[in-house]
Amino acid sequence: MFRLLTAATPKLRSSRPAISRGISTVESGTAYENHTISIFNRLGASLERTGGAGDNGVDFRGPWTLPEQRQFYLVGQCKYYERKKIGPSVIREWEGVMSRQELDTLGVVAASSGFTSSCIQAALSSIYPIALVTIDGGHQSNRYINIEESIQGFVWNKAADAFIGRLVVAKKHYDLCKLDQADPAMYTIQLLWNGQPLPPSISK
Repeated sequence: MFRLLTAATPKLRSSRPAISRGISTVESGTAYENHTISIFNRLGASLERTGGAGDNGVDFRGPWTLPEQRQFYLVGQCKYYERKKIGPSVIREWEGVMSRQELDTLGVVAASSGFTSSCIQAALSSIYPIALVTIDGGHQSNRYINIEESIQGFVWNKAADAFIGRLVVAKKHYDLCKLDQADPAMYTIQLLWNGQPLPPSISK
């Protein structure tokens, strides 16, 4: 089963700074890669950055162990753009990367501005296990990362069910009593594994 949810953009002040416009494109990309790695590592992975010359299209890789599930390998690519959504050509290129991976490998493409509908369809129809994750372009210098605010979309194809098929992507609405406005469309995304919040430290 495919699950696609994209969080509405919250009309709240964020405590996390956006990636600075004053740094270079390379520095922005590196910051986004590190931010994405930190998110997945909070979710139980042990990823390391591999981006750079000779990375063969892979920005990060490492094992991911989910509760009561065998460990599998994850490789990923990051696309940091302030506004541009990712198109299907990225998926075609990523399929070439996935064709060179071992069978127990899940491929992840992370994008700061999301994916076009044609890109999502290309991923869903791929024979390779692929997940598309929208992670915002903010990054923190401290050790705490709010996963619920960072992950804004998560979708995967049938081939990826063998790895993350028990993952559920749910909406978590804001506590409207604490807001000055009553907008029921305002929510973040909550990841659940076997009905429990992932990571387990997220309980409210």
